[in-house]
Amino acid sequence: MKNRIAMLLACTCGFVPVLVMGAESAVETQQLLAAEDGFNWSFLYRADVFSNVSGGLQQGTTALGNLDAKLDWDLGTLFGWDGMSAGLHGIASIGGKPNANYVGSSQGVDNIEVDTNTAKIFQAWIQKQWQDDKVSVLLGLYDLNSEFYVSHSTGIFLHPSPGIGSELAQTGQNGPSVFPTSSVGLRLRFRPTSETYIQAVVLDGVPGDLDNPRGTHIQFNKGDGTLSVAEVGFIPELNKDAEVTGLPVTDKFAVGAWSYTARFEDLVDVDGAGDPLMSKGNSGFYVLAEKILYVGTANPGSHTDGFLRYGRANADFNQFESYFQTGLVFTGMIPGRSEDQFALSYSIAQTGEKYRLAAADSGQEATSSESVWEATYRTPLSSWLIVQPDIQYVINPGTDAQIKNATVLGVRFELAMDK
Repeated sequence: MKNRIAMLLACTCGFVPVLVMGAESAVETQQLLAAEDGFNWSFLYRADVFSNVSGGLQQGTTALGNLDAKLDWDLGTLFGWDGMSAGLHGIASIGGKPNANYVGSSQGVDNIEVDTNTAKIFQAWIQKQWQDDKVSVLLGLYDLNSEFYVSHSTGIFLHPSPGIGSELAQTGQNGPSVFPTSSVGLRLRFRPTSETYIQAVVLDGVPGDLDNPRGTHIQFNKGDGTLSVAEVGFIPELNKDAEVTGLPVTDKFAVGAWSYTARFEDLVDVDGAGDPLMSKGNSGFYVLAEKILYVGTANPGSHTDGFLRYGRANADFNQFESYFQTGLVFTGMIPGRSEDQFALSYSIAQTGEKYRLAAADSGQEATSSESVWEATYRTPLSSWLIVQPDIQYVINPGTDAQIKNATVLGVRFELAMDK
């Protein structure tokens, strides 16, 4: 274990100077770019170093990175098209596979790890808004998790499940339309009041190309079907002035439901010919709740957020039948460090009976769940550099009784620029 920690520190120390020199040059470049009304851009580069120091598949250390480049246009300002906007979002991934090569978790350990390193257009959409965004319609390549199944306070965690819940993330032939592969969708949103919203989206059921994970692919093949998601939410802080309260918008309560129209293979049941039974009904639901639990007095703006997330999926087709997560996020608790955050999280994904039966038939002893404890500290060192150490303890990785619990250490560096 000492060797693994030493390797992690060595990779980190060797990585930081490169990041810093690159960022200083990038900031200088940013200052030379001319601003234009109606146009915004942002670049975010995440560089992670992860080390599995015990348990899992094997011990080892690796580094990986992900670039996000976003362009947004206000078409009303640029061309006089009132209420219209457009967005383009590109991503590029490099580096190792900490989970696939070392940990073996079914849920992953790093939310920027991908199966295949590539660059692609992740989102490309156009949107029309009416009545000051009371009603809006969006069409194009769309990240489901950009507006659905979103908890404001859980964005700090490096584990993938605080983004899209594991019970939904596991579904579909190529996953739902979330990082790193999206599909074309039509999203409708209505805000009955300043604090409530109703939204729904219909997406192509199979994002990308199953035979080619590299680059961007838009296909509408026979049998793809669609994925439909609907969500209703209440955000009580939405109509309050953040400058007056000194707090971000974190209170939120939402419920959502999703369903595929395509047929999927049953994990156990077979038809008359002995082939897996193909049937519809791959669906589920989720609930979200997060709230500011404590507001500090000694440090202005300091607060503690608590959150709960729960979801279910049809166990006839999926490994996990339920997912639960809870945790706390502490912001600005250290004097003079108002933007520092410390967060703790516990999540558990429960396997379904059919999955355990199918595993037993193939000679594997599947556990009833996979769970993760995570602690992380996020600290901005400058306007463009954030450093975030992280530790995770994965219980029953891969829901495989033969794989020992894993202790994973990591650190993330974020370099950001925007206009």
